[in-house]
Amino acid sequence: MAKLTAWLVSLIGVLLILNLIDIVDILAGWAGWTLALAVLIIGIGKLLRNYKSQAV
Repeated sequence: MAKLTAWLVSLIGVLLILNLIDIVDILAGWAGWTLALAVLIIGIGKLLRNYKSQAV
């Protein structure tokens, strides 16, 4: 899970940097969807890992 999180956070960082230098508009097209999906995957993965360890 740590590798997946690291890759997705790196992708988010690249998209945000590209947005800051006006190469990609983060709110339009594929970049916005990629950002949203990456955050969702990270969140679901962390929740699954946390609740899986507490199962009886």
